[in-house]
Amino acid sequence: MDSGQKASNSGNIVLMLIAMVMGVVIGIMSASHGTQAAQETLQGKVGEVLQLVQSEYVDPLDADSLGEELLSAMLSELDPHSSYLSARETERTYEMMRGNFEGVGLVIRREGDTSFVGQVLPDGPSAGSGILPGDLLWAVDGTQVSGVGMPADSVVARLRGRKHSSVNVDIRRNGEPIAFTIRRGVVNHRTLTHRAMLDDTTGYILLSSFSSTSHDEFREALRHLKRQGLRHLILDLRGNSGGALSSAIGIAGELLPAGSPIVYTQGTHQRRHDTYATPGGLFTSGGVTVMVDEGSASASEVVAGALQDNDRALIVGRRTFGKGLVQREFSLSDGSSVLLTVARYYTPSGRSIQRPYDGGTDEYYRDYLTQLVEESYADNPTLRVTDSTPYLTAGGRTVYGGGGIFPDRLIPYRHDSSLVYYNSLASKGLLFRTAFGEVRRHAAALLRQYPDADTFCRNYKVGDALVDRLVSLGIAEGVPANPRGLAAQRTLILTMLKAYIGDHLYGADAFYRLYLQRDEDLKQAMKQK
Repeated sequence: MDSGQKASNSGNIVLMLIAMVMGVVIGIMSASHGTQAAQETLQGKVGEVLQLVQSEYVDPLDADSLGEELLSAMLSELDPHSSYLSARETERTYEMMRGNFEGVGLVIRREGDTSFVGQVLPDGPSAGSGILPGDLLWAVDGTQVSGVGMPADSVVARLRGRKHSSVNVDIRRNGEPIAFTIRRGVVNHRTLTHRAMLDDTTGYILLSSFSSTSHDEFREALRHLKRQGLRHLILDLRGNSGGALSSAIGIAGELLPAGSPIVYTQGTHQRRHDTYATPGGLFTSGGVTVMVDEGSASASEVVAGALQDNDRALIVGRRTFGKGLVQREFSLSDGSSVLLTVARYYTPSGRSIQRPYDGGTDEYYRDYLTQLVEESYADNPTLRVTDSTPYLTAGGRTVYGGGGIFPDRLIPYRHDSSLVYYNSLASKGLLFRTAFGEVRRHAAALLRQYPDADTFCRNYKVGDALVDRLVSLGIAEGVPANPRGLAAQRTLILTMLKAYIGDHLYGADAFYRLYLQRDEDLKQAMKQK
């Protein structure tokens, strides 16, 4: 037997052992209802099996890794969203939820085992330091981090550190070494990615996730847009996979009259808890459109469901993911944690929008992918309703649960043969890579010529040479040249190249100012408001 086969067989046996222990655990949990005797039996059997594996198994094993795999496997059997987080994963989750972390404010882009500066965050500690997007990150505190096989998370960990501490960063720019010393600080992670007035009365807010700061960000954006004449709001939750439920409740409350029901949660060990909009909402009477898609989940579905059930907003787009389970984090002694599902949430009409998961986690996600394929060819937003029980909104409209929020107005997938070439380039990341190559070569010159995002968005033009490089890169990556497809979608290609360049140089706001000009779904939402 060669080493590859041996490693594969060893891994399979370990997984079988984990499955066996998991079966014991789940079986006892199901049968015991938490009796003291059953808990002791559970602990004893798990300990016996783990000790047996460690003492007798044919190959060396990492006991810590084995234990973590056991915990992950056990929790995944409960439902698709209960999970075990290592200490590092727990810290990352805290950072996401609190909306900030301590570091240098650089976005790192990887190409192979080489790290580049993808973006210098405009309000971060590295802003004004002289580091530029496209710089090759060579060493951190004297340790080489590029070209040596160092994992990406290890590179990031070396840049992170307590605020007010300093880190030495060595970069290469056009082959020339340059050294910087950066004083670390607090780096804010804004979840409200973009806000703008789309016309004289229509405001737009894009929310990428829900952290502890999202509600405050949303209030500030509403105030800003109201000063500019906001009469109708488009809230874009496409691709927003959720986050802090409290922020979702707060954001929904800004749009609902006081006393309106928002959501209630309930579980076997959790009494029903109802939440309502409180007085003082900033935009409780103007028009609201909420954009959703198959990537909108959890807290996004709370907001969309609350506004739909109260007949406060028009929901447009495609059916949402269908995650209606509430997780609570339980900290463990070593800094790791368990995210355990403790309740379901229900929209004001009483809908549970959690998709079924009786077939296990793998089947749960396979079913989701099957749904996407089926709905991509459908013109009926209620295709594959798993709960046919009719629920009524405040105004008496019928809505359904059991698998996501169904839009009031469906925006189907585009079936346009002229997009085939563009989609082939985009799916391989070639538009992004071509744009980043331009930034690597010309960041300093571009920033001199276009000192801010406004100037760049107004005046920068993508040249033919950059398009030619994109086509050549496509050929090298297995995407044959397609003159007809290029001509048909040239405007979109030029817009996306410019948007990616703007993103690297000036941040997400520049990207969305350009991208939204070509967003066909947004155009449909504007027509239906």
